[in-house]
Amino acid sequence: MFKKIKGQDKAIDILQRALVQGKVANSYLFYGPEGVGKLTTALYLGMAMNCHSTINKRPCGICPSCKKFLSFSHPDLIYIFPFPKETGKSDITIDGEIRSEKTLQEYEDYINNKIKTPWKEYFFSKNTGIRIASIRMLEHRIQLSPNEGNYKICIIENAGKMTIQAANAFLKTLEEPPEDTIIILTTSKPNSLLPTIISRCQQLQFHSVPKSMIEEKLLDYETLEIFEAKMLARISNGNMEKALRLMESGKIEIRDQALQFLNFVINNNDLKFIEFSNLFRTSKNLTKLQEMISQLIIWLSDIAYYKHQQTEITNLDKTEILETLYEKNPNIEDYAPELINFMEEMLQRLNGHVNPQLVVIEIYNRFKDIFCK
Repeated sequence: MFKKIKGQDKAIDILQRALVQGKVANSYLFYGPEGVGKLTTALYLGMAMNCHSTINKRPCGICPSCKKFLSFSHPDLIYIFPFPKETGKSDITIDGEIRSEKTLQEYEDYINNKIKTPWKEYFFSKNTGIRIASIRMLEHRIQLSPNEGNYKICIIENAGKMTIQAANAFLKTLEEPPEDTIIILTTSKPNSLLPTIISRCQQLQFHSVPKSMIEEKLLDYETLEIFEAKMLARISNGNMEKALRLMESGKIEIRDQALQFLNFVINNNDLKFIEFSNLFRTSKNLTKLQEMISQLIIWLSDIAYYKHQQTEITNLDKTEILETLYEKNPNIEDYAPELINFMEEMLQRLNGHVNPQLVVIEIYNRFKDIFCK
């Protein structure tokens, strides 16, 4: 089943060797970008340690133990993730177990989302974190003997969101974990963890998934055209989950907005552009603007590829627009790196307190300088 995890060959190879040699560590830290398979790998490692298969290809994914792990229902799996704070003492037991029906429902909804559509974002009702109650629950459970399997598997997702109190309590657990317990932390921000926690874990780095692998995965879905798969692979920036999320939510429509912007540039239509820019007077459409800028970065790359690297072009179905823009400035290959850097700076600015309309106007003026001389 490890073969299902794309683009993480080095990390998977290390884990498979440890499994074969019987040298799996008591604690791991899986770190790297979001949406690249850290949680899935942690789950598969837990499955492998308790798999009933007698052959080397563990986890098998089909034995009763593996099926329970895949449904997050195995009694020896302890799964902790950032969660809204409990409001009343009666909502949680002394051992950190949840009592509140409303809170339990959110917990179950999050798990169901992980099982059925793990690429989808789940939005909790309140701000989340990993608090001392969750660590108390962990401390209590790991002192018990395994229920069905050989090992208790504790996965702490987004471990960097532990509060200081929780992190200090967890450190004590991490110093001397029971021999029959494997603890796996995942994070995209290792610097947010206490150095003492990091030093006690075997660290495995995960990397952005190559665009070619994301394209291949997306093309498994017959509803996508090649150019759409290429575009989503580029926009997702190595995040497989984001690519699947964008595919499902129909973000292809954002390309139409980018095309509209480019037509304003080509036709030097300032009046229409000003009307268009009014969409971004407030932060209401901020996400759409960010996605449009990401699209425009892809278009700039395509224009630069147009003459000499056409196999690299993403917008294969819009070569007439690429040709028009290329003819307006055949030296675009020289300008492209600087212009792409400028666009990425604009994306960064949107993360601060800036007026989105001023950003899109600045981008329009820069495009006109390049393509309307």
